[in-house]
Amino acid sequence: MNVAVRTAFIGDGNLQRLASAAPEPAERLVSWVPIASAYQIAPLPAPPEAATWEHALNDLHAERVLYLAPGEGRDDDPGVAVLLDLADRASIGLTVGSESAPAAAGPTLTGPASMDWRPAPGLLTVVRGIADGNVRMAWRDRLRAAYGSDATIEIRPWSSSHWVADDNGSVAFPASLRAWPTEQSRLRDTNTLRDIARRLRGPDGCPWDKRQTHRTLRPYLVEEAHEALAAIDQGDDAAMADEFGDVLLNLVLHAEIARQRGGFAWPDVVAAISAKMIRRHPHVFGDAHTTGLTDLRTAWARIKAAEKGGTSGPLDGLPDSMPSLTFARSAVRALRRAGLPLDEPGQEAETLAVLAAGDDADLLGDALLWVASRADAADIDLDMALRDANGRLRQRLRDNGSPC
Repeated sequence: MNVAVRTAFIGDGNLQRLASAAPEPAERLVSWVPIASAYQIAPLPAPPEAATWEHALNDLHAERVLYLAPGEGRDDDPGVAVLLDLADRASIGLTVGSESAPAAAGPTLTGPASMDWRPAPGLLTVVRGIADGNVRMAWRDRLRAAYGSDATIEIRPWSSSHWVADDNGSVAFPASLRAWPTEQSRLRDTNTLRDIARRLRGPDGCPWDKRQTHRTLRPYLVEEAHEALAAIDQGDDAAMADEFGDVLLNLVLHAEIARQRGGFAWPDVVAAISAKMIRRHPHVFGDAHTTGLTDLRTAWARIKAAEKGGTSGPLDGLPDSMPSLTFARSAVRALRRAGLPLDEPGQEAETLAVLAAGDDADLLGDALLWVASRADAADIDLDMALRDANGRLRQRLRDNGSPC
């Protein structure tokens, strides 16, 4: 088999001298990664590692050697990264030849196995440079997670021009994996949902969807959010996946409406929240350090204030349209982070007396705010606590016909 020369390096016994000539491509391959000189074809140890390869190359005692890498580029062969590393260390002199691109069968996402990236279940995905069986299994699992358990996955050793079904059989390395999109796998791609929203709002789309605006969709967002909460309370994975999908559709429709009017688009939504999360987590994405949750909350409040120019009050940004209990929860949390807690010591007796009397609406409202602040201090979501209490009330009535 004639293998094109893609990567060549030249060296003496100490791998230091660089020459310009290279022998012709080898006619046969006998190992995972062959080294070809004018007189021999010799293997390098697998998997590719800088330390073992440096010793193996020195042991060749050749004035010049030719390294044969896959014909579809350096990402197909993890050994090329090792050679580049050795060249950076001045252990070898290295001349890298050109590489060709893989043939694409439709829209294709291609990436090296050595990097952490996500397959695209709506496209053909090619993973290049599978170094060994462990890497093969890891990427096979990742592809199946993206495409579904019935994904069509194929493998091709770099020394072969044929793709075969990726089963548990042995294969020569390095190799490439590829996964083919199916009707079901395309449904798992967020881009498919965006295409559906665009078609629903298109000229030949759904009359109801085409009439919707940001304002008309408001009640549906609230409704779907409540249905998602109910699914969480049920602990039903299938129901959660379904209801989260309804919430996601609302967001995608809003983004498509904005795109059509020239406002913003889905990538802007993703970019906004991604930038915000990175900005507000310098202890994760930067070099900041926190000593506990209190320190973390203080830093969060400081970052939010800086985002608003440092002039906003602690309750600015909380919409009046929020349900009262939800507003109270968010308000007392914001006040606590600003160093203005409502639940100061000494108010317990007064608050309990107001709650027991229950005959003054203003005082009762203030007392409920104090209760909300106490709950927040204990890291209890009062809204969720009341939801759970409502559930227990409903269950008691079902069980024995009594609220007690």
